[in-house]
Amino acid sequence: MKPAHALRPLILLLLTASVTSAQPAQLVVVETARVEPMAAMRTVTGDIRTKRQSLVAAQVDGFVIECSLLAGDAVETGQVIARLDPELAELEVERASATLAASEGVVAEREALLDQAKRDLERFRAADRGGSMSATELDGAETTVRTREAELAQARADAASARAELAREERMLRDKTIRAPFAGVVVEKLTELGEWVSAGDPIVELVSVRELEAIIEVPQQFVGLLQIGSDPIRISVPGLGNAGEASATIDAIVPLADELSRLFPVRLGIPNESGVLKPGMSLTAHVPTGRIEPTLTVHKDAIRRDDAGEFLFMAVPHSVEGNPAVTGQAIPARITRLYAVGDRVAIRPGQVRDGSVVLVEGNERVYPTQGLIIQNPPPGSPFASAEHPAEGG
Repeated sequence: MKPAHALRPLILLLLTASVTSAQPAQLVVVETARVEPMAAMRTVTGDIRTKRQSLVAAQVDGFVIECSLLAGDAVETGQVIARLDPELAELEVERASATLAASEGVVAEREALLDQAKRDLERFRAADRGGSMSATELDGAETTVRTREAELAQARADAASARAELAREERMLRDKTIRAPFAGVVVEKLTELGEWVSAGDPIVELVSVRELEAIIEVPQQFVGLLQIGSDPIRISVPGLGNAGEASATIDAIVPLADELSRLFPVRLGIPNESGVLKPGMSLTAHVPTGRIEPTLTVHKDAIRRDDAGEFLFMAVPHSVEGNPAVTGQAIPARITRLYAVGDRVAIRPGQVRDGSVVLVEGNERVYPTQGLIIQNPPPGSPFASAEHPAEGG
């Protein structure tokens, strides 16, 4: 009789086989990995940057009475960031308003005096035509009109000055409220409630997460193949999976290479509707090399990601007694992504080779070694069954 410790591995194996056989099979759709001629790509690195980053500052002096935003808070264009004590500014607005009202009153008075002087002048001229008015009196009436006109012009200038002073004081009052110049996220708060700030002192640091760009470094032998407005460049952000895949447009090629590396900075415009991309993230991009090479590709839906990186499930022939619908078994395979073109992803050959059958639908619910019911078995493959014959079979 064998000792207990010698039987333990056999017992565990039997228990594992029992549990595995008891698990339900998964219905999946598959596709074949294939080698096809594709434009060879060179992987380059870069990072994501924001197009807008600002230290939002106070434009006037003041005592901070409101500043509730914290790092990480999102703001929209025009949203209040902080408020300064407005009491003195409000008093200045009232004073300027009163000064303007007085100036406008003087203008009205001078306009009335000018009208009166013009009427007197017309009467004097009528009397002069009748021969009953001396030249001295007529000259005096004309001088009065010119004097009244000069006084009115001065009054109107004073009113314009008062109006400008009121506008200035109203602007100073509005500047007591600091607003976001663009939509973004607060990355650092630089003042607190109760502090005194002077004009130019920063309140918060704000970055835009909607207007992003990528800066990639392209070797000199490939930069000549890039053109502004040419085919999009595929980028990938490690750790984000399919959410980090995007097509970027070439916005500019900086015509100055690093003296040591001979790498040219290239600016890419990138979409960020989902908001998953953040300034400071690293990325990889794939730029053309001008060569056509046979490349192993799989459908992008076949690729999954876990903490260890990217992988996919291959289907291998497998049968289960009493269940002829089960013709395959899921085997995980680690992959190394090269670049993506449309719905296809170029990978480095390894466990997956030309002709390997991989799962593209239903793979999100599959676990290793699970039995598979394949909806679309490749023609002539061992995955066909009575319930699911191969297409054309």
